[in-house]
Amino acid sequence: MKKIKINDITIRDLFQSIDAKYIDTKVLDEILGYINNIKFDSIEIFGGSAFEKMLENYFYMSPFEIAYYIKEKNPSVPLQALIGAKNLVGMEIYSKNIIERFIKQCKKYGIDNLKIYDALNDIKNFEFIVSSAVKNNINCQGTIIYDGLKDLDFYIKFSNELNKLGCNSICIKDVESTLVPIKTEQLFKRLTKETTLPIYLSVYNIRGLQVANYYSACASGCSGVDFSFIPSAYNDANLSIFPFLLSLKDTQMSYDLDYLKALELYEWVKKNIYQFLKNDLLYSSFLYYNKNSNLLPKWLLSNIHHQLNEIGEIGKLDAVFEEIFKIKNEIGNPSLATPIGQIISSQAILNTIISDYRWEITNDEIKKLILGYYGKLPREVDKVLFNKIFQESDKNSLNNTYETENIFEQCKNELKKISEKEEDILCYCFYPEKTMKLLKHKNHEAQNVITDLKIPDLISKKSNIKLEDIDIRKIREITDLVENSNIDEIKLEIDGVKISINKKIGHDNKEHNKKEELKAEKSEEDKTKKDKDLIEIKSPIVGIFYRSLGPEAQPFVNIGDHIKKGDTICIIEAMKLMNKINSDYNGEIKDIFVQNEEAVEYGQALMLLKIDKS
Repeated sequence: MKKIKINDITIRDLFQSIDAKYIDTKVLDEILGYINNIKFDSIEIFGGSAFEKMLENYFYMSPFEIAYYIKEKNPSVPLQALIGAKNLVGMEIYSKNIIERFIKQCKKYGIDNLKIYDALNDIKNFEFIVSSAVKNNINCQGTIIYDGLKDLDFYIKFSNELNKLGCNSICIKDVESTLVPIKTEQLFKRLTKETTLPIYLSVYNIRGLQVANYYSACASGCSGVDFSFIPSAYNDANLSIFPFLLSLKDTQMSYDLDYLKALELYEWVKKNIYQFLKNDLLYSSFLYYNKNSNLLPKWLLSNIHHQLNEIGEIGKLDAVFEEIFKIKNEIGNPSLATPIGQIISSQAILNTIISDYRWEITNDEIKKLILGYYGKLPREVDKVLFNKIFQESDKNSLNNTYETENIFEQCKNELKKISEKEEDILCYCFYPEKTMKLLKHKNHEAQNVITDLKIPDLISKKSNIKLEDIDIRKIREITDLVENSNIDEIKLEIDGVKISINKKIGHDNKEHNKKEELKAEKSEEDKTKKDKDLIEIKSPIVGIFYRSLGPEAQPFVNIGDHIKKGDTICIIEAMKLMNKINSDYNGEIKDIFVQNEEAVEYGQALMLLKIDKS
């Protein structure tokens, strides 16, 4: 009887799907305890945006340290990571030096398998990373992004090429949810007949077809599939792993995992995690339009929904979605896997919200994509569009060779006063601001909120309950309430434990760190108080501040300019999405507080505006 292998992606989905403040080592320990008993064939711990989200954790471990923590808890289960062939876990293309260092750190911290994909399905992009992984004794699963416009011969040829490079298994990944059971059956019958490697399948359940596709694949020779105990469907809280296992009944297929233990994990996750899930598009009919048109990946759907909501343009959600697929078609139909999905989405927002007409503004990344910096596009770019983007003034750029910069030494130098660990430097190469924040917390603050409080005699002498038994998420929520309010102290009792959260005591370190900021802000506060007509225009999101549309373009505003309500004053880029920031008032720009291309936080003052009294 054939045993279907099941790769669990619950840990990866956990970090992608809920706010980091609800994840602590107690939550991880609970999930890992269940996973260890279930006996999955492998555990996928990061991939997609999970690596970035891991950097936001409140127990101050790097993603590599989290991997090692998981490995120590579950030493017998292979750990797996989903990574891009050249972009690894980030949004950019990285040098061979960084790729090689990253592979070595994966091996050092307990990653056994790498599921390697390339958003453009360019075989050349696989060559170096696969050879590096093989050299470090890491198993490689060559991952092909499913493209419904390709014939079956494409997948046979690609699989055999990945085999020659050193991959020991193949995965078909349906990023845009276009696979249907009959296509799945046809594909896997050919693959298993004409290739020698085990073939796996990874699909979302956004349309509810995960079970049907997985069954068709396994009945046609598929070796294994991905499942999560956090639902990937926006409109369905039911997990597809259980109906899939049931579908194997009375067939020549089976599995090794413990079904009853899997049910226990489901019940725990439903009780403790579901309440924190970010179901941005719950019950959206968009998912079912045009019966089998492409869909955006789950993470990209959420990101765009969040970005448009932040800038007050949620009404243009469908227009942005439609524009993404127009652009995709015009530039050769690449997949929307990372980083291509972010690049196209950013251009779609430029085309629909920021520009007066389509392609008025073109971001640099899409130009680099068209010119082959990210790899070979699967099809030709529309010639009319090409000539529109690369006008006479841009012709010189066609002859430029985009080189991938090795930024490791630069990042190492910038981080030398904080950390000299190679894994920390790599995290900084991918996500500098978030890594810096994590390391500063790790080096200068207590390891968790409880010890941060520094309050003696927290536990009643009559209580036998230990402090570590308390639900730390509740403490964090209350601590956040105190921190972000005018409350100085709050006393409460949780599970028999008496706790006092005092802003003055509990956050001495934070208050000390803020002294310089307060001094810097005081002069601006005093200035504002003198004139009631002065207001600060603040950033509605975290991102990168841009004063103009491009390096050679004129700034949207300068000090002394008079602006009207609705005028664009700047652009803030977040997750490759360009967000236009407009003024809510008529008035005069009195000051600009941030520099071009400077990172800004949510609520940070960008400009000082004197409102017109009339």
